[in-house]
Parts: sequence; structure tokens; C-alpha cells
Amino acid sequence: MTQPDPSPADAQPPRSEPTASRSAQGLEDTLRWAFELDDSTAMTGATWLTREIVPSAADPWSALLDASTTLAQLEELKNAYKMLRTTGTSAAERSLAARLYAATIGAALVRNGALISRQKTDALVHALSELHDDESMPAHIRDLAVRAIDAVRTRA
Repeated sequence: MTQPDPSPADAQPPRSEPTASRSAQGLEDTLRWAFELDDSTAMTGATWLTREIVPSAADPWSALLDASTTLAQLEELKNAYKMLRTTGTSAAERSLAARLYAATIGAALVRNGALISRQKTDALVHALSELHDDESMPAHIRDLAVRAIDAVRTRA
């Protein structure tokens, strides 16, 4: 005699499906991340890129200022923000990416004494000056820009 198929309510998911559970966890993490983000679309993209490189970062600013962010991570962030400057979907996203790009170069200079750019001194000073003058930027990032300008000029 054959046993009847279990009803859908009695059905148990297969036990050997680690991919499904990882996918569910990944979706849960993604949803949690999405709800934590700033309402700004530009900041959302930048935060996503930042967290891919520095998982412990709350946002791009904290990644740039955190002493535990390594020079290698700063270089990766610089490259990511550089890419976002040209591929951003809006002017706001591209503008923020340009500020983050300059701030990342500044963070490497100030925190590590390393120049992670091939930009000429004048171009770096200009970008860092614009970062400093942008009142929409956090004060600690604007302060970083001033210190980075000094570091660039000292290296020249």
C-alpha cells in the first residue's frame, strides 16, 4: 500500500538546502540595510558601495574617518567613488561621488601620509578646496579637507 502525499501544510522543506537559507539571510541583510539607509538616493548608492568595501561602516563619512579603515580600503573606496562620478544616475549622485573621491584622497594623505592619486597638486588642492567650501558636507569632512590641503602642499 502506498502512502498518500503529505498535504502542503505537512510538507517540510528539504534539509540539505544551504543555498536557500543563505539566500534568505542575504535578502534579510539587504532589507535591513535598505531600511537603515538615508533617504537621499545619492547617499544610498555611496553607502552601498562603501559597505561593500568597509562592511563595518555606517556611511561613507565614517569609513573615511575610522582609523581601522586600511589604506587598501581607502584605495578601493577612491576607485569606487571615481567610478560613481561618471556612472551615477543623477547629478546629485555624481556630485556626491566627486566629494567622496576628494575626501578619500584626503583621508589617505592625512591618516596614512600616502598619496593615492596621480592628480597634479593644483587639481588636488582645487578639489579639496571645493570639498572644504561645500557647506552641505559634514564639518569633520570639511576639516579633513583643510588638513589634506596642507599635506598636499607639504608634499609638493
